[in-house]
Amino acid sequence: MKPLPALSPAEQALMDLIWQKQPVSVAALLELVNSDRVEPITRNTLQTQLTRLEAKGWLKHEDGDRVRLYRSAVPEKRGRGKILTELKQRLFGGSGISLVRCLVEEGGLSDTEIKELNELIAKHRKGGKP
Repeated sequence: MKPLPALSPAEQALMDLIWQKQPVSVAALLELVNSDRVEPITRNTLQTQLTRLEAKGWLKHEDGDRVRLYRSAVPEKRGRGKILTELKQRLFGGSGISLVRCLVEEGGLSDTEIKELNELIAKHRKGGKP
């Protein structure tokens, strides 16, 4: 398995949409991307981003009768893990505890999420995979 190149924020946002909606056409993706933008992007801009993601190994496409459908070439769990590793390295010097501490201390976790985190820790201590 070859290493995945880093994603720009715009590419990451596209991957988030693709993981949710795949397989997805350019037209459908363009509508999703522009749904909450003040200045919409063009079809050509989107197509360029998709081509780059495909070249980086994050996406693949299949040609149908009249439409090209895009889907992730990378499972969501692996892709999000890659993104998290980069974020952890860039913002927290590679420290997982610093990342979690920031989430807990800055109010980024709800009581329900903290309870779930405690359950994951307990399960991990017992030898179970989180």
